[in-house]
Amino acid sequence: MKDWNGPASKGVESQRRRGRNARSLGPSRSMETRRDFLRQAAGVASCLALPQLLGPETAEAQAGSPAFANPVEIARRDTGVLRAVMQLSDADRNIPGVGKRHLRYFQGWDPAKPDRKSPASADDVSSGPTFRASIGDKVEITFLNKISDSMFQYTIDTAPEDKDKAGYGCDASMPINSVYPVADTFPNCFHGSSTANIHFHGTHTSPDGLGDNVLVQVLPQTKQEDWDKFFEASIFKTGKIPQSWNEMPPHYKTTQEALIKAVDKAAEAQAIAAKRPVPDKLWDTNERQIHQGMWPQYIAGAFPNFLQLPRYQKGGPYVMGQAPGTHWYHAHKHGSTALHILNGLAGAFIIEDNSDDGYDGKLKKFYPGLVENVLVFQQFDPQQNLERSNPNPARTGSGRQLVNGQLSPTISMQPGEVQLWRIVNATVGGNQGSISPAVFAALTAANFQLKQVAQDGVQLSWENYQAQPYLTGKIPGGMNIAAGNRVDLLVKAPNAATVTPVAIASSASPVFFVNVTNTTTVQKGFITDEADYPKLPEFLGNLAAPIAKPRILDFGWEEGRTGPGRNAQNEPPHFMIDGKQFEQNGSVIDQCMREGDTEDWILENHTTVLHPFHIHVNPFQVTRIESPVKDSPPTVYSAENPATDHPIWQDVINIPAGVINTDKTLVPGRVHIRHRFVDFTGTYVLHCHILAHEDRGMMQLVRVVAPADYKKGCQVSIPIHH
Repeated sequence: MKDWNGPASKGVESQRRRGRNARSLGPSRSMETRRDFLRQAAGVASCLALPQLLGPETAEAQAGSPAFANPVEIARRDTGVLRAVMQLSDADRNIPGVGKRHLRYFQGWDPAKPDRKSPASADDVSSGPTFRASIGDKVEITFLNKISDSMFQYTIDTAPEDKDKAGYGCDASMPINSVYPVADTFPNCFHGSSTANIHFHGTHTSPDGLGDNVLVQVLPQTKQEDWDKFFEASIFKTGKIPQSWNEMPPHYKTTQEALIKAVDKAAEAQAIAAKRPVPDKLWDTNERQIHQGMWPQYIAGAFPNFLQLPRYQKGGPYVMGQAPGTHWYHAHKHGSTALHILNGLAGAFIIEDNSDDGYDGKLKKFYPGLVENVLVFQQFDPQQNLERSNPNPARTGSGRQLVNGQLSPTISMQPGEVQLWRIVNATVGGNQGSISPAVFAALTAANFQLKQVAQDGVQLSWENYQAQPYLTGKIPGGMNIAAGNRVDLLVKAPNAATVTPVAIASSASPVFFVNVTNTTTVQKGFITDEADYPKLPEFLGNLAAPIAKPRILDFGWEEGRTGPGRNAQNEPPHFMIDGKQFEQNGSVIDQCMREGDTEDWILENHTTVLHPFHIHVNPFQVTRIESPVKDSPPTVYSAENPATDHPIWQDVINIPAGVINTDKTLVPGRVHIRHRFVDFTGTYVLHCHILAHEDRGMMQLVRVVAPADYKKGCQVSIPIHH
């Protein structure tokens, strides 16, 4: 416990700037900017609150409820390759129950089937297409950013004469600073909305180069050459993943240099004309990174994501393999992750193991003809940076909570049928972003039976399948699916016909219905014999406790704050890790690990709101959760003994909120995790998966280095993530 003065902090200092990233490839002309929406706001709700996106009334929704439909899939080819084009564009799109709004959207297709795009048109909102691959496959995705930048202004300079003033380089409301950015400072503010990339959340792969690289930033370019055809011929067809910029095709390298230099020249001319400081040149940053053996950070228009999903073999090259299960992908541009998720820039990524003992192979064998429903929960909202005091669409008409782009769809089941539901929480997180235990309580109250078989794309051990620690409440908070979490659930329908409304939270209207039709079916119950259950891959066994002391990460906000919302200075919270915001004191690797090491970390929450922790590349085991109770001992979940306990693997975990006791001391929430950093060196991030918190500073750079390079390799050639 500590006295309630907040965590130790140096306060919110002005960050060192390197210039405004993600600048337009053409003139910027805002037609529907965040500024326009922010004019309507009078303050900031809790934690830069999410919109409370409610569905329609139950009776109305049930009467007009569409039949549930899975997102359109792009599946692997027989050659062991998942091949796709993913294009980011913008258009007027219809949000069910709201109407037309101008939004960004992902549209994907297999280039061998160019007429089967998903979505087929830009008229209606939806998630991105579902990718379906198998462990061991290569993933080849051409990412194209064709946003019309004139529709989404990059930023508004609120202090052009002084870069150190709050708001420089940030999106702003009018009049300046009345609502946002207030005291937010670049890069920890909402900005860079026309730039994007793809994060393959849940993949065990390289964080550098063409892999799961969230440090690369792809700027918009509406008119492009046929880069997909070029990448196919010059990169993908070779089967060899380039390991350095020097290995990239010469035409791509020279074209990128010319395009980024053109961006720099245009930005300089615009700054001079506007009598504001000339921003640092993006190509200078790229050139410095290339000379240091790194990948350039700024890319114009097109980027080839090329990665492999490693298959584990005992004695093989990988210490861990790719965990088969339900994963997902989403745009991951710092400053605009929340905005992009609210525009729907996410989709499911299912990675299968259909071997005889594999996760999918075993389930399909036990349940012949198993129906698989993919439920991607999303919030669609054009009011882009969440800064408003009354986020109720019943009054503002701003947005909706949807499943696969559908408003309150109906899932059909037969009496006694067992289905596999793959649930993806692709919301921005926070207030109404979590899928609460109310969802599962509604189902069990209607006599549905539930068995969880995987968490965050990693199957449960046989012991945890039997114990069901989330559904039984053994884990504090129960089955509370935070933003970024995934849950695989076997759902068995009751024997009688019924229509059951299901809400994401107890106070909300239904987000979907389940209609059990009065027809006859013959279906097995749940798996009761371990021989019928998918065999846990060897690399997912319990990790031995490390000798070294655990690292402690402190999730907090500025000193003196006692709660969310605006303080006496009319400022929203500044979210921090270890007493500082992202890059607050310049570029630094906050957490550096040796490749091959196993470490225990303690995640402490010194705020009074939940923070879902996420780290890229490697999942972790949850060994202990301490959920504080005011003036009482905490509620504790423990799986700390690897010889007898069975901790669950995850890649997102809610850190319970801290509690202020009567004596004004704060008891932090704590989560203990154990993870190992194997197979891949490189630089990536950890952050809060309430994406407005990440955009505004609750993020750190992490790096894994070869043992011989430890220490000396930690703080050199540091990329930036603006």
